[in-house]
Parts: sequence; structure tokens; C-alpha cells
Amino acid sequence: MRLAGFLLVATAGVWALSALSLIIYVQGARAPQEHILRIPDGTSERIAAGKNPLDIPVTWSFVAGDTLKLVNDDKVDHMIGSYKAPAHATAEHILGSQVRVSMFCSLHPSGAIVLNVEERSFNWRMTALPTIVFGPSVGLVLYVVHRVLRQLDASDGTDPDPLARAARTPTPVA
Repeated sequence: MRLAGFLLVATAGVWALSALSLIIYVQGARAPQEHILRIPDGTSERIAAGKNPLDIPVTWSFVAGDTLKLVNDDKVDHMIGSYKAPAHATAEHILGSQVRVSMFCSLHPSGAIVLNVEERSFNWRMTALPTIVFGPSVGLVLYVVHRVLRQLDASDGTDPDPLARAARTPTPVA
């Protein structure tokens, strides 16, 4: 088998393994969820004092399709990026597509959070990097191992190809 064949077979094998692992991973993805953030009265004063009364993490992660429900019982409006929570009102926001962005947040003492919305569905592009990086390198390693083993077989005095050996061996005449 030629080098190109080893590279092609190994690259296809790496792609199949990465696609299979991604399919298994995505099947375990959870259904969309509703996340309720209740903002009690007096939250703005506690945040101004440097406290984090809502325990909002610096990076807040969701999955595409999740709903963020902001129940604001405080006397001031609050914002998480473009998501507004008017005073004494409830607002619902559906987190649509994959994004990782730093945004203004009036509910965090630092004034900003990172909103991380992860992809929910299977994305074929996620198989490209392992295929491109590992496929040819695995193929090259297999090719070198194959060539070394063939040389070792040939150096012990036997022909690794039994058909070629049979063609060179004279047939006794009866």
C-alpha cells in the first residue's frame, strides 16, 4: 500500500472516530431549561457595597434554547447586556445561538460577566480539527511502521510475498 493510501485510510478513520464521539456526546445533551433569577428588593444597594448577593458567577454558562427569566423585585431596573429586567417586573429572554461574550451586568459587583451559550446540536465542523491534525500524522506513523516491518520480514531471508516466491520456485517435472 502506498503512502497516500495510508494517509487516506487513517484520516478517514480519525474522522469516523471523532464523528462517533461527537454523536455520543450530543445525544447526552439536555433539553432546554428555564433559569429563574429572582432579584430581591435592596439588591442594588448590596451590589453598590461590593457584595454579590445573587452569587452570579463571572462566567455564566447556558445551552442554546435555554430561557433566562429575570424576576426583579428591586426598586431599580437591572441589565445583563441587552437583557433588561425592569423594576418590579418579570422579563424572559430566550438564549438563541452559540456565543461567548463579555457584557455589562448591573447584577454583578464587577459590573461585567461573560455570557457563554453553548451549541446544542451536532456540528460537523467540530470534527475538522482532529481529522486534519491527527489523520495524516496517524497515517504517516502507520506507513513507517508498515515499511519497517516489511524490511524486517525481508531481512530474515524469506520473501514476504508468498505468490512472488511461488512464481520464482521451479516446478518439478514428473
